[in-house]
Amino acid sequence: MGISKSAYSRYRIIDKMLKNTFKPFPNLEDIQEACEQKLDFSPSLDTLEKDIRNMKQSDVFEAPIVYCRKNKGYYYTNPNYSINSIPLTDDDILTIKEALDLIKNLGGGNRVNERFGDAIQKILAAYKEEFPEGDVQRKIIQTDYIEGAKGYENFNILFESCKNQYPISFVHYSYSKRIFNALIVHPIRLKEFDNKWYLIGYSESHNTIRTFGLDRIYEPIQLKRKFISCKENKIESYCNDIYGVYPIENQEKQVITFLTSIEITNYFEAYPIHPSQKAEKNGSGSSYFTINVVPSMELIKLFRSYGKHLEVINPNWLRQQTQSLK
Repeated sequence: MGISKSAYSRYRIIDKMLKNTFKPFPNLEDIQEACEQKLDFSPSLDTLEKDIRNMKQSDVFEAPIVYCRKNKGYYYTNPNYSINSIPLTDDDILTIKEALDLIKNLGGGNRVNERFGDAIQKILAAYKEEFPEGDVQRKIIQTDYIEGAKGYENFNILFESCKNQYPISFVHYSYSKRIFNALIVHPIRLKEFDNKWYLIGYSESHNTIRTFGLDRIYEPIQLKRKFISCKENKIESYCNDIYGVYPIENQEKQVITFLTSIEITNYFEAYPIHPSQKAEKNGSGSSYFTINVVPSMELIKLFRSYGKHLEVINPNWLRQQTQSLK
């Protein structure tokens, strides 16, 4: 069984107190007080006693903790021990290698892989573990990423701008209008959809949150100016209440109902297009589905791709949009 985050937080406090030579032999009350100060809550003495027992008995820690009757407190029999210096096992290293392989396949592009791959390589290097040149494994996971796709060369600067809230300026190319525009954007999030990456951020030119494909972003530069923040609920709605990445302007979140034929019903049941999706089968084997989203260009494209096998019931404007090419 894994260690919960709250338990591990208490383990770290216990570990730090047992290694404090200026205040040796802490008792349960001392540890409880330290937890209350650092974690803003007071675990029971029974919980802390169980924590110490788990640290001693765990195959992960095997902490050499002993209670000293003379000093009425706990201590490490090995003063050099710390839960922060536990070596990785062979299984740990194998798991990290598998995680790196997964990131390489799902990351989408060398620049994305480089950022996260280097971090894992440093962890392994710390334990003198290297990936041999000849250690080539069978490919188990394969994605549709095509080498040479545009945009990934800017991934690092866009990631840092989102993380540290740096406004950026860049040149954006519009495929539909075939023009370049200089924009100032306050980055919020990087989002992947349909094996493509997009930057979501507040655009000063549009005075609202907008989406920009990484393949259309040129020469991004971080700016030394005040970052404009957006309300968290607005960000979450923009990013999550949608199928795709480009919401249709002037459309609010709404319930969309569509009918699928018996031939494709199982696909929608196996792969819901949104967390809000609900289904109701009728007697013929076809199904009515509902989703509660902000309509998007990608949603219209998806509905149209199924032709006669999918019919939008409501809203009526979307029904007309999806029938126009049938």
